[in-house]
Amino acid sequence: MNIKNNMSEDIAKKIIGKKENAELFLLKLKEKKHNVNLKMRDITRGKNKGKKVLDYSTKELWEKIVQEWDYDISLQIIRDIFKLTKKYKNGKDADKAMKILISEWENLKLGSIEWPFSQGAFDEFVQRINSENTDGTSKDKKVKSAAVKYRRIKEINTVRNDFIETLIFKKNDNILPTLSHRRGVDFFINGQSFDQKVAKSPTNEFKRNYKENWREKAIQNPEVVAEYLYKHQDEGRFGADSRLLIVYLDEDVSIDRIKTIIDNFNLDTPIEIAFSYKHKTQGEKTYKVQCYIILLHNN
Repeated sequence: MNIKNNMSEDIAKKIIGKKENAELFLLKLKEKKHNVNLKMRDITRGKNKGKKVLDYSTKELWEKIVQEWDYDISLQIIRDIFKLTKKYKNGKDADKAMKILISEWENLKLGSIEWPFSQGAFDEFVQRINSENTDGTSKDKKVKSAAVKYRRIKEINTVRNDFIETLIFKKNDNILPTLSHRRGVDFFINGQSFDQKVAKSPTNEFKRNYKENWREKAIQNPEVVAEYLYKHQDEGRFGADSRLLIVYLDEDVSIDRIKTIIDNFNLDTPIEIAFSYKHKTQGEKTYKVQCYIILLHNN
């Protein structure tokens, strides 16, 4: 569904999220679109006695939003509400937060900013440490150091991801962000939904296939990276939806470098990717999707 032309209650909930945001949206819509009629009531008791508030049930709120939806006006209202969120504030302050996190990393002498083990592979990592021909204290030290690195790089990535989302939001006035955190959609770009996905590499399969030239291949052919990410995704989280893919080719990409890459990226026209996926129960199926792919690297 393109929200320039249509709106549904389900999509409205994905964009706006909670009831408080829905009420704020309708009040702001009335300010900008004067022919909107809203049911109001007076508060009859308490410190807000006499104040007028909306008089809608939760279901009626979403029905009213669908009824009154105007893409151009709604786009600006939702962008304004997004600027009030904690996510937006965190993204704007990310450069300061990152400097603190990097300084702490260096003070702890944790070495290069890189993953000590893959997500979900802690058990395998510990087994590998246990198999080493060394004493238990040394093994404990390695595991403790890896756990600290893992926690801290997760924190660094959260800051970077908020920063990236804010940069993307600010880059194009036609980007409508979602105010909720429901899985499946993070942005609407030119009215079309896109789910932002962050990958710490172009997949192990990509690296194996292109060997020592994988970085150059990725930079020169981002559409191939996108195909690999769709083709080799975990079946439990499988999706053939439109995505905005953020892919790290280097783990220590600075905030300034990320800003430069995104500032120079074209977010006007998505690329089309065709890929085959071998499902466990359905067999192999072919899909065609639209996506954007941003590669983060140091050169």
